[in-house]
Amino acid sequence: MKPDIDEPRKYIEIVYAQKAKRAGRVCGDYILIDRNPEATTVILADGIGTGIKASVASVMCASRLMELLRLGFTLREACKKIVDTMHEARTSDIPFSAFSVCRILSSGHATIISYEIPSPILVSRRFATYLPQQRFLSMGLEMIAEVNCMLDCDDGIILTSDGVSQAGMGRQYGMGWGVQAASYFMDGLLAQGVNVRDVPERILAKVKEISGKTYGDDTTCLLLLCREARILNVLTGPPARKTADEKVVNGFMEADGARIVCGSTTVEMVARVRKIPVMIKEISDSYHKPPSYELAGIDYATEGAITLNQVYNIVDENPEKFEQGSSVSDLCRLFYASDTINFTVGTATNRAHESIVFRQMGVFPREIVVKLLAEKLRKMGKLVSFEYV
Repeated sequence: MKPDIDEPRKYIEIVYAQKAKRAGRVCGDYILIDRNPEATTVILADGIGTGIKASVASVMCASRLMELLRLGFTLREACKKIVDTMHEARTSDIPFSAFSVCRILSSGHATIISYEIPSPILVSRRFATYLPQQRFLSMGLEMIAEVNCMLDCDDGIILTSDGVSQAGMGRQYGMGWGVQAASYFMDGLLAQGVNVRDVPERILAKVKEISGKTYGDDTTCLLLLCREARILNVLTGPPARKTADEKVVNGFMEADGARIVCGSTTVEMVARVRKIPVMIKEISDSYHKPPSYELAGIDYATEGAITLNQVYNIVDENPEKFEQGSSVSDLCRLFYASDTINFTVGTATNRAHESIVFRQMGVFPREIVVKLLAEKLRKMGKLVSFEYV
């Protein structure tokens, strides 16, 4: 089943390490992330100073910039508006923040715009190199740097606050560690076989070491890793018109990625269209363990509305809490392990869901619970799309 939008070929995994200048205090660096099927946008803002004042400045800067982008402003237009405000902040009491914004399209094309913040660093499995800020754009009386590159799977961009570049200032590094030296250090780690996901933590450990077992400033190291998306397709509910059953099932089976079928009637529809048997895999007397089925070509099949409601209740819990031998927990693990989740939602009326018993137990109808579930999944960093049939 093809969703309304093209499925992204690549997914941007985000890993970061962050420490406040003083343990137990508020960090003045702030990270904001926005995902949609076309692009992933990440903002790292570094408020001037440290503590609450710096935190307020970075949150205001990042939030305003992200809102401008969501309203349809281009990266340059949005950055110009923020930079205009930052220029005013140099001579007034307006909160000041440096920032870096990185937008990576689903194709892997990356654009990074930076203002008063260290250059980005390009990493892959075996090497790292900093990207010199050679292209400067005039924004009124201020300047911003723009870098463009193309990321393939296993490539990534690292953004840092000046807590990294200025580490060791006045100690073993007169002008600070510097972003180029930091990239050399990353290069060495990767050449030794260190997993690129561990680099942010390693960088912060090095910063603490060269700064005298402390942090000279709020410090952030943020990795945006490009990799192949893990796709999960979910079919729940039969279509409004029975004549569409075959088209819906065939389209669902042609989709890339893993496949889940939720709903006993939906399972029967898939089995009928594909002319294959259905085997009940597990039956339990417990309400919290809905039945599951075996269906050739389907990665997982289970009951519908009740299962989805229970998944919604616990999907954002720590996976270590999920019990074994439960279809609800199994579905949660599948959602947790996926990056892109495509729901195909049947709109056929199910009279059973209108029973007062369902309301009494707090069970939402299918069309409601999938939307609620999608909200939680998006907060977990998943890309979620819908097709109603």
